[in-house]
Amino acid sequence: MRNKKIIFIVTGFIFSVFFVFSLYKFFTVKQIIIIGNKHLPDSEIRAILGIKEGHSILYPSSKNIYDRLKKSPWIKEAKIRKDLNGKLTIFIQESTPTAILQHNSRYYLVSNDGEVLEDFTDKIKESKIFLPVIKELDPFKDKKTLIDALNLIIFVKTKNYVNPEDEIIITGSTSENLTLNVNGFPIIVGTGDYETKFSKYMIVVTESQKRGLSLEYVDLRFPDKVIVKPSQ
Repeated sequence: MRNKKIIFIVTGFIFSVFFVFSLYKFFTVKQIIIIGNKHLPDSEIRAILGIKEGHSILYPSSKNIYDRLKKSPWIKEAKIRKDLNGKLTIFIQESTPTAILQHNSRYYLVSNDGEVLEDFTDKIKESKIFLPVIKELDPFKDKKTLIDALNLIIFVKTKNYVNPEDEIIITGSTSENLTLNVNGFPIIVGTGDYETKFSKYMIVVTESQKRGLSLEYVDLRFPDKVIVKPSQ
């Protein structure tokens, strides 16, 4: 009786192994479809996946594939769909490059949430990308100032305080002295309360134009006043 029980267990185990092996061999990847990528080429995403046609569609798991994809700073979000007919579909939401950061003679593409997407130094001369430039801060040591600089860029663009063709450069080594340079004109903004600050800025600019005054810079950092320096 005991021998029969052992034989039954061993037979069941062998059958289970054979069944699982058959599943892995039968359900294979026949087609990989990548949707939503604009900056990352399919070949690079495939390299991240580590999956080719003919591999099992059951392994690695969807969570494992997701974790692999999220290691790329370019991939903000991803969805994975597996069909047992062999189709593996990857939906990609890429991070949006918001600015070019200049640091130690290197240029980096950064996203709106402060992620360094790639070292852009070797491509910048041949690139047609027209983005605001951030200078004077270390993106790897001072994330807060980088985020503040990006928020300033997003604000002035969203509220149409700058035109698409304007040259925008953000300077300042700390949040407190962030300066927006629009076509060479410096506006010392600091951090936070952009709505109030730029409302005051528009009043100053309008009044200066009425009086025919040229300004050297505007300082918006103080809650109770705006400092302007007329051009000599």
